[in-house]
Amino acid sequence: MIRRNEGPRALIDSFGRAITYLRVSLTDKCNMKCGYCYASTARDTAITPELDNKGLLTPIRAFASLGVNKVRFTGGEPLLRRGIVELVAHTREIAGISIIGVTTNGLLAERNLARLIDAGLNRINISLDTLNRHRFKAITGVDGFDRVGAGIEAAVSSGAFSQVKVNTVVMRGINDDELRALAEWAIGRGIDIRFIEFMPTEKSGWSRERFVGEVEMRSKIGLELIPVSEEGNSRGPATTYKYKDLPGRVSFISAVSCSFCDNCNRLRLTSKGEVIGCLFQEDKMDLGQMIHKGASIGEISQRIVEAVARPGFRRQPDDVSITSYKPLMKAVGG
Repeated sequence: MIRRNEGPRALIDSFGRAITYLRVSLTDKCNMKCGYCYASTARDTAITPELDNKGLLTPIRAFASLGVNKVRFTGGEPLLRRGIVELVAHTREIAGISIIGVTTNGLLAERNLARLIDAGLNRINISLDTLNRHRFKAITGVDGFDRVGAGIEAAVSSGAFSQVKVNTVVMRGINDDELRALAEWAIGRGIDIRFIEFMPTEKSGWSRERFVGEVEMRSKIGLELIPVSEEGNSRGPATTYKYKDLPGRVSFISAVSCSFCDNCNRLRLTSKGEVIGCLFQEDKMDLGQMIHKGASIGEISQRIVEAVARPGFRRQPDDVSITSYKPLMKAVGG
């Protein structure tokens, strides 16, 4: 449904949650082979045909007309997408969009960062699961530890981001012994680090034995943490803490141990043109055909409104059964 206020129209789902955030997966391709994202035997070619920049900008404009003010480009690896700099620049020109972010594995970050910043990028998350170069190669299948580190340092030193964030997927027996070291590494660089529970996604090889929950993560870090309340565009699935006697913040994304549905303010758009209402729900809305046929912004906006209002498209708060449907993470971008 659409609620009309004095300001821009707001997109509200059937549970009263406002949608202000769009995650756009630019490609299925990735230059890493992290086991928690997809199997090491998966091919590096795109799974689905991708919309061109013009095709992607059409639904982004439609979402902006409905009150979305934050766009994050994901993948796969979004920096593999040809024309990403131009896409960021055109997104910056869309009325209402004030936050443009990217989530990247960091291999291509240093090379592309200056042009992306000039184009309008103002948020960045970089993935790093270990401080050990040999373990890094075992996790990612790539000897790229130094390149990712250089990308993180470039992001910090650029001064273009209010906060550089690092994402770490925690897996027992693989990197759960590094949480304190990772937290201290982030503190020393002025980085916010986010520890993410290993989620049961398609082809991820998920097992209960590998899972480490948020409570155990906090215990392993071993530093006194004080909860931080997030508001506005900062509101999301993460629970955030500051350190009692140290600078910096640490966050946890606990999709398995703790439902975050009541704070969900986002939709996902795939590179194929599919809109996903919930990461752990199979129901999708395909805008691809409408886009290819030249549908107007108004027509696409109306289709989005109808989908969001449809029972079942968005999960009810605190009603998650994440094992019922397992998304292919490299296709939807997390």
